[in-house]
This record gives sequence, C-alpha cells and structure tokens, in this order.
Amino acid sequence: MQMTEAEKLYRKYFAAVYSVCFLYMKNQADACDMVQETFLRLLQGRFAWQDEEKAKAWLIVTASNCCKSQLRKSWRKKQVAYDAALHDKGKEEPDNLLLRIVEELEEKYRLPVYLYYFEGYTSAEIAKMLHVNGSTVRSRLAKARKILRLALEADGGAEGRKKEQEESEEYPEENVRKAW
Repeated sequence: MQMTEAEKLYRKYFAAVYSVCFLYMKNQADACDMVQETFLRLLQGRFAWQDEEKAKAWLIVTASNCCKSQLRKSWRKKQVAYDAALHDKGKEEPDNLLLRIVEELEEKYRLPVYLYYFEGYTSAEIAKMLHVNGSTVRSRLAKARKILRLALEADGGAEGRKKEQEESEEYPEENVRKAW
C-alpha cells in the first residue's frame, strides 16, 4: 500500500479504530499501541481497497484481532491485574454513563453494540465482519439492549425516573423513546 493511501485512511478512520481498541484494552496507552499495530499491518500487508467502507471494515476487524491477540497473552493478564489494582483508586469515572456501561459489557456484546450504534453498520455487515450469523448479531444486540436498560435503570434509580416523568409531562412532543 502506498503511504498516501495509508495516510488518508489513517486520518479518516483513526477515531473509529481507536474506539474499538479502547473498548478492548480499557486504557489509553494500550489502545494507542493497538491502533499503531493495526495501521502497521495495513502498511505491511497487501490490502488493496476498492471502496472506503471495505477499508473501514478491514481496519475495525484488524484492530479487534490485534486487541484479542494482545489480551490472550498470559503476561498481559498478570500485568493488567497489577496495573488495575494500582490505578483503581485514582480512576476518574467517564461523564457518559451509557458509554461506561457499554465498556463493561462482555466482549461478545460490546463490539456489536459499538459497531451498530456508534459506527452505523447493519447487523448483516457486522455478521460478515465478526464471522457469525446475522441472527446471532441481532440476538446479541437484543440481549445487550436488555442489559444496558437494566443497568441504566439501576444506576438512574428513582430520582432518574421521577425526573424523566416530570420532563415528559412538561414537554410531551420532545419525549421520544430511544432505541435503548
């Protein structure tokens, strides 16, 4: 692959690749390492892209595979456990509750949710990327929505429901039920 093509893909899809890597690695430094590994594989490989969507899908799948490979290494598991114990006390919670809950989902739910809701892929496209059936993707999305709904209700508590009810009475035309 030529450097100009790779540079164009890097500029366009860095954020998407970084997001996928962060969902797996759960910290900025490791996510950046995996982004670098993904684009390095792009430069070293013989990937010839016909259209931008195929390039984006290839980058997301490659990033996912790089992260999975890194997480499988036994030394990595020991290191993460030690690092997590050291840094948990000073860890700041993300402002976005929904994103935090999505990050805590099991891997089989986390990536389909991210690809469907944040990247805009259809369940059929996700099935091709993850090499699973379309019905499997749809059932994982349904299960993930249920888990997210329960987590949001538990975290929001009675105050969140009371506030939501007051807002819906005040502005009924703006009370649109979301996909979650």
